Amino acid sequence: MPTKNNPSTQEPSMKVVVTRVFLAPCDMVFKAWTDPKQMVQWWSPQGVECRSVTAEVKIGGAYRIHMVPPNDQAIAYGKYTQIVPNQLLQFTWEWEERDMPQTLVTVKFEDFGKTTRLTLTHEGFVEKEDADDHNNGWSSAIEKFAELIEQNKIQC
Repeated sequence: MPTKNNPSTQEPSMKVVVTRVFLAPCDMVFKAWTDPKQMVQWWSPQGVECRSVTAEVKIGGAYRIHMVPPNDQAIAYGKYTQIVPNQLLQFTWEWEERDMPQTLVTVKFEDFGKTTRLTLTHEGFVEKEDADDHNNGWSSAIEKFAELIEQNKIQC
């Protein structure tokens, strides 16, 4: 009888990958992803308010992001699993009010001097609709982030 840990019996997981080059140095981009005062300025899709961010950016440290789309609210939370300054952030991702399994987000930062390439991979989705929703959300949030950081509007 197959066990739950047998890969042949698990549902396939899907992932989202979003890549973007920013006209900003890597240390600035990384700080904007790890400083709650900066994260609250951009961490939500366009048209969605990010009301608050708490983050203890250390391995095992927790974060909580309160987003407020029109006529709703959404709270994402998780724990940091890997941190390499100016190179890598990895954290779990869950929703307080959505029935969705825990997923994993990995953000890679590549330093090209005056520019930074960011590659975000969000994996572990079981439902295609969840993967599509997160692809749209991350793409929109990263677009908002690009506009703000490239215009020096993200403030410490």
